[in-house]
Amino acid sequence: MTKDLPVTEELGGGTLLGVPIMIQGDKHYGTLCAYEDKPREFTKNEIDLFDVMGRLFGYVVEVDIEKEQVENAVVPIVTIGEGVVILPLTGIINEERAQVILDQVLEFCATEATDYVILDISGLVQDEEAMTEKLVHLMTSLNLVGATAIITGVRPDQARTLHKQNLTSYEINIKTSVQDALRWIG
Repeated sequence: MTKDLPVTEELGGGTLLGVPIMIQGDKHYGTLCAYEDKPREFTKNEIDLFDVMGRLFGYVVEVDIEKEQVENAVVPIVTIGEGVVILPLTGIINEERAQVILDQVLEFCATEATDYVILDISGLVQDEEAMTEKLVHLMTSLNLVGATAIITGVRPDQARTLHKQNLTSYEINIKTSVQDALRWIG
């Protein structure tokens, strides 16, 4: 495959095998190379295996790119009234995504004179204690910039986790739905 390339000659004539790493169908990301300092023929199985490895690397790169895009995506803050916004939280929120959400929501609230932030958590797939800690951190941070946080869409599994951490509606504002939160706001 690469015996006629200048790089093969520059390396002293050994054996070089290269397969392209492709992403998003036809975009060339790089080349996966194998080199031996002695000339030899690669077997069909070795070439096929190397081709599979190149495709696998391409897949891993694509997954990493998508993960980064999700983590750095714009946080969907939706204004639903004067001084009132809703933030639908969905999926899994890891540390990086939690930080992006915190930074963007605080920046928005500080610049847009936001009084209430409705955090709809019905779309979250986590119910672990770490998720609850992230929510509490977000809520207390919102309070520091003058916004009141209201949690809606609490599922039974999330309610159990909140209860285990002794967080009750006396400490945080929890409403059953966005409509209930809006009625509470007035």
